[in-house]
Amino acid sequence: MRALVGAALVFVAAVLTAGCGTGGPASGGNVSSGKKLFLTEGKCGGCHTLADAGSRGQVGPNLDEAFAATRADEIKESTIRNVVLDQIRYPTSESGMPADLVRGQDAEDVAAYVSSVAGTQPVGGPAPGGSGKDLYASLGCQGCHTLDGTKASGPSFKGLFDSKVTLTNGQTVTADEAYLLEAIIDPDKQIVQGYAPGVMTSVITKGQVSQADAKKLVQFIKAQK
Repeated sequence: MRALVGAALVFVAAVLTAGCGTGGPASGGNVSSGKKLFLTEGKCGGCHTLADAGSRGQVGPNLDEAFAATRADEIKESTIRNVVLDQIRYPTSESGMPADLVRGQDAEDVAAYVSSVAGTQPVGGPAPGGSGKDLYASLGCQGCHTLDGTKASGPSFKGLFDSKVTLTNGQTVTADEAYLLEAIIDPDKQIVQGYAPGVMTSVITKGQVSQADAKKLVQFIKAQK
């Protein structure tokens, strides 16, 4: 956690030192649209923790931690919005974040949303909840599991349910409800061949997802045909 806080503070310091508006200042943005984009197309929630969005990604800086001190210093929201927009356009080389995950008005909307909520709620934020689709976004599943069959750092959810999967120990099992439920609650217990242990547990630890939420996720996965 201490390392994460340090990374977050470096993130803010770097972009503030570099100055805002390198691609033109933010001219506005739709907060409601920005929240949807944060959790879907931009996949920001898969990498960043943000209490208002219910996201708990740990690949990138915790945005609440990153901007809490900035707000405490009474820096204007418009300045924060420009900082976020510049980071979307031109991420620092050390961040590992690709440039222009969202573009144009979409980038303006995400910047408007993040600047309006980051650092306004206690660090850690509310517990995940909602529908399976909501959990897919808020828990950061989208960062590793696609819905269109594309290979990522985890198996795609498309067509996964009831398919045959081969584990690293050579055993072939059916990805039924029981298997998927266990895979969500205890991610490293059975690893699919071709994937590495520890990837999912770096974000979702054993027992972090409740039985009730895991069941919602399983139903969501079942629907991805």
